[in-house]
Amino acid sequence: MNITDQEFKEYIEVFHSTLDTTAKEYLPVGLPNKLLHLSLLPARIIGYISTQYGVAIEYRREDKTSIEIRRGSARVEDLLVRAPKWLRDTKPMFSILGHDTFMRNCMISGGFPFRLDVLDASLSIDNVRFEAGDWNRIVTYAEVFGNRSKDNWLKEKAVFRAKDEVLAAVVEYKRAEIKHLSVSEYITSFKKNTVLILGDYDDEGMKRLTMIADISSKLGYEPLLLKDVPDHPHHDLSQKLVAIGAISRFIVVDDSSKSGHLLEVEICKQNNWVTILLRAEGKGGSWMTAGASYLSNVILEKAYDLSSPELAVKEAVDWAEKKLHELQRKFDNTYPWRIVHS
Repeated sequence: MNITDQEFKEYIEVFHSTLDTTAKEYLPVGLPNKLLHLSLLPARIIGYISTQYGVAIEYRREDKTSIEIRRGSARVEDLLVRAPKWLRDTKPMFSILGHDTFMRNCMISGGFPFRLDVLDASLSIDNVRFEAGDWNRIVTYAEVFGNRSKDNWLKEKAVFRAKDEVLAAVVEYKRAEIKHLSVSEYITSFKKNTVLILGDYDDEGMKRLTMIADISSKLGYEPLLLKDVPDHPHHDLSQKLVAIGAISRFIVVDDSSKSGHLLEVEICKQNNWVTILLRAEGKGGSWMTAGASYLSNVILEKAYDLSSPELAVKEAVDWAEKKLHELQRKFDNTYPWRIVHS
């Protein structure tokens, strides 16, 4: 079942109200307005629903915030971009296959700009000019999604997503506070090097996690254990992982004993995060994670010696960095506007 106009409007309302109240509750004065979606306000928020394919949310600067829903039979890309018919019928310049793809601070010229090719595809558009012939369209900020099903736009999902955004900001604020830095200074100097470390929190597991964190720190990274992330404003562990994993450079899992990290590894797989599975003396915590790297080229399985783990951790980290650079190079070649952003 697909989303209705009223349900989509309620989703947008709940998302922004939750974002505002949660940010004010858990962030110091001044920081809430720096959150992405709050920084776009006040705005005229337009929700687009296609009866054929997809939904979108556009923000246009206004003196007062308002929400309206527009429904149409054309695909959502056409509803948002509003290109002339002769252009809509041409082959798109870019086909979007992944989720959380972005266009930022660029101009797309010469043809119909983009099409979402799969249900889970999504695209954020930030300050982009589209043009072809005499036609042009400037989008200040918009998000486009292939999935228009009702289940994906429940009010409960709005609450979770808003709190995800706040939780990520809370983590950055707390870590900046520890280092006696402003949030902007922390983001500039340290956020890009944050590594999320997962594993077993019993006594032996914590010894291994602390050891891996210490080695990561010496290699120039900012190690973060999920248990150190504030529980507020979340109550769901998997939601916490999704929020923090998304802002981490890569994930390191100590896969040496049975623990809750088995679920966490599945979440890493689902989100295609660059992930390292470290195993003390080569012994994994479960057959459930064995062979994970066979089906994913962003997962590495690595044994390490408990008495001298430094070399194995460094080799694994070097692999992660090479993989990240490889992915960036491939995506830059796929999406040329990313070169403008980098």
